[in-house]
Amino acid sequence: MTNDFKIGVKIYSSDWFWKYNLSYQSAANELKDMGINYVIAQNKYLPMNNSAVDSEIPVNKLKLMQTYDDRCFRDALCDTGIDYLGVCNFFFDIDLINKHNSIPVNSKGTPAEKIDWYLGGCPTCDEYVDEKINQIKEAMENLDMDGIFLGFMRYPGFWELWLPETDASKWDEYCFCNRCITKFKKAKGISIPKQEAYPGEWIKSNAYSEWVDFKGDVIFNIIKRIRKVIKQYNQNAKIILNTVPFNNEHFLQYGKEIFAQDTKKLSEVVDIFEVMGYHQILKLPYSWIAQAGQYFKEQTNKQVICTVQAKALYLDGIHANKGRAQEITPKEFNLSINSVKNSGLDGIALFIWADFLKQKFEKHDTSFIDSIKQLAHSK
Repeated sequence: MTNDFKIGVKIYSSDWFWKYNLSYQSAANELKDMGINYVIAQNKYLPMNNSAVDSEIPVNKLKLMQTYDDRCFRDALCDTGIDYLGVCNFFFDIDLINKHNSIPVNSKGTPAEKIDWYLGGCPTCDEYVDEKINQIKEAMENLDMDGIFLGFMRYPGFWELWLPETDASKWDEYCFCNRCITKFKKAKGISIPKQEAYPGEWIKSNAYSEWVDFKGDVIFNIIKRIRKVIKQYNQNAKIILNTVPFNNEHFLQYGKEIFAQDTKKLSEVVDIFEVMGYHQILKLPYSWIAQAGQYFKEQTNKQVICTVQAKALYLDGIHANKGRAQEITPKEFNLSINSVKNSGLDGIALFIWADFLKQKFEKHDTSFIDSIKQLAHSK
């Protein structure tokens, strides 16, 4: 990835193949015509659970998908000059979480429960981490990726629910399982009184700064391992970190304290910070996207890109009636992406390609795509 302004898109489903019948090369051409110069894509080597995005294949399309080849798509993108980064979601795949007994617990020892589509995993489970890193190895071996996008690389928590009126002090913090506490005591040389019924509560009251530092080291060391692995296959491979967007305007320290993304520390092992600028989800103005990106640029002095959503999300079920905007207009989208470009940040990551394909092929509306093209051709 060059140092020029980057325009990327997240490809979290295969509907371009099974629904819109695009060939590998025509898909690459579609992306190139949009002005895309990198993709963050799912593939079979890095299994991806459903999240706010439905990644499942319809039953009647499974036979067709048996003919799909990730390498062919990757090669078509390469031939078109588009970088390919595989998405690896850490601590978010319920089968592996259950397999390795890594469901997190709060400071009172209560296991986390699934909220909507989300249930995170405990980051101190070595067996879980080993298996995920082996998936990355296989993906690098087979796809010669230009890098890896690390999704959910943090301590557990459904941060999208932290709207401006949220009382953060009332939210549970994870994970205080026996494994986490044992590793913490060893790493920091801290003894917890044996009579304490809830060691996690004692830590929060008596050794919280050490706890925050410990959690930050856990995430740092995992990414450090991943960096070493991908460099064995491609010395130029990049790591993009899916970054919780808490800045001066929104829960400033909680990205570090609750979610263990110590961005100053992580700047040693992360090449590009992807700030999740989901402004509609968080009930914030579009101008906040670039402000959040600039905050992390100042914190890390590394390349920073901002995700920009093209469709209103989190409107139904437990998310209904929270005051979120019901739509993102073409004008608002245009203002959003241009505000990032004009702020001097390094790029955008569009969320998601499926939305743009639906707009073009089903709604016959190219207004969003036209804005991206104009951005790509602007000076």
